[in-house]
Amino acid sequence: MTTDGVYVLPDRILRGALGALLILGFVACTESVTGTLGCPQLCGDQSATLRDTTLTGVVTTDSVLTGYPEFGESRDFTLISQGDTADVRVVIRFDTLPNTFRHPNASVDSAVTRVDSARIFFVVDTTIGRPTAPVTIDAFDVDTTAADTLRSALVPLFRPDRLIGSRTYEVAEIRDTLPLPISNAVVLAKATAGARLRVGLRVRSTGTVRLKISGSAYSPRLTYRVTPDTLVSRDTVLLQSFTPKDDPIATVYALYPIVVAGALPVPASNVLAVGGVGGARSYLRFDIPPILLDSVQVVRASLLLNQIPSRVAASSADTTALVVDPILAGERITDVRTILNFAGSGSVIGVDSVRLVPKDAGLRSVELVNLFRAWRGVGSDNSIRAIVLRAKQEASSSAELDFVSSEGAEALRPKLRITYVPRRGFGLP
Repeated sequence: MTTDGVYVLPDRILRGALGALLILGFVACTESVTGTLGCPQLCGDQSATLRDTTLTGVVTTDSVLTGYPEFGESRDFTLISQGDTADVRVVIRFDTLPNTFRHPNASVDSAVTRVDSARIFFVVDTTIGRPTAPVTIDAFDVDTTAADTLRSALVPLFRPDRLIGSRTYEVAEIRDTLPLPISNAVVLAKATAGARLRVGLRVRSTGTVRLKISGSAYSPRLTYRVTPDTLVSRDTVLLQSFTPKDDPIATVYALYPIVVAGALPVPASNVLAVGGVGGARSYLRFDIPPILLDSVQVVRASLLLNQIPSRVAASSADTTALVVDPILAGERITDVRTILNFAGSGSVIGVDSVRLVPKDAGLRSVELVNLFRAWRGVGSDNSIRAIVLRAKQEASSSAELDFVSSEGAEALRPKLRITYVPRRGFGLP
């Protein structure tokens, strides 16, 4: 899921500044159209009649990009087993294992000659759903001299002769921290040889199962005892990765996912896709008449999207949250993937998510009025009028939302429906 990007430091700094401007623009003045008593000294006369307009052809550019979240953006990954529809596994790396220990009553180190009770501990996040049947997690030795960041090199290593641990958990056991026992002999051999331990995790059950490992809340770790003497504490080994060699992001590979099945390609140009195992996001840029931002008071702004049944049959009945984030990039950034690196948070300025069911079809409305107010405050020179649509369950579910793009049937293309009041001056009435 790695993606080439462009690192532009000034724009990353600018992103924070623009984010602050968006927030300030949002809170500057909250207008009401119920009368002229709300804020008569600061806001325009609001007694005028509400007017509606629907803008067609307002989306000048829309694109679908996959592979999100990008490599290194997240430490939370979901193990998924859903037949041929989705298969996601996780690799964890312990590239340094201690081969000596010191007894509290000794003055010199002793060599590690035994290992007992070796376990990998990790935290699971059940907010995405709790399994309804027992779940088995298998651990495999996936260390290799091949290019082990490539899916093609890693997937064949998930085979019986490399199995180093397995446990089945009852539903009631799947909460908070899970211990996964692994082979004491393997850990001992790796430690004494000065070798690295790299473990691939695979989940399975009688039906579809998703198990989210929360690496941001609690970094997975390996623990074991090197002596039966209880005066000597258990060894605890934290995640560590030293390869790719001389790569500044080598540490990111200490915990990362492998999408074995389910990552769909970018859809046809007449479809906008959001979500799925492949992490699809849709970028939309608007050409909004300046009068709607500068000269009238917008009281409602709705993005109208025509949803079509998902191209993913499995999980199509799962409710999925559609999230809208504003783009904080300026005009000088033109590469779409780079632009998406400058997405802010829609929730910060009051743009709510919308819950949809992938198998459904029909007209959907996404409210953007607070974004319009933010755009008015920040100005067109500082931020293009664009958004990115993503799924809250991105890469954690095979569920994908699909919509008609600006290249679809004309009647079904994205539109903006605006309700506004003409500004009639400022000051006391």
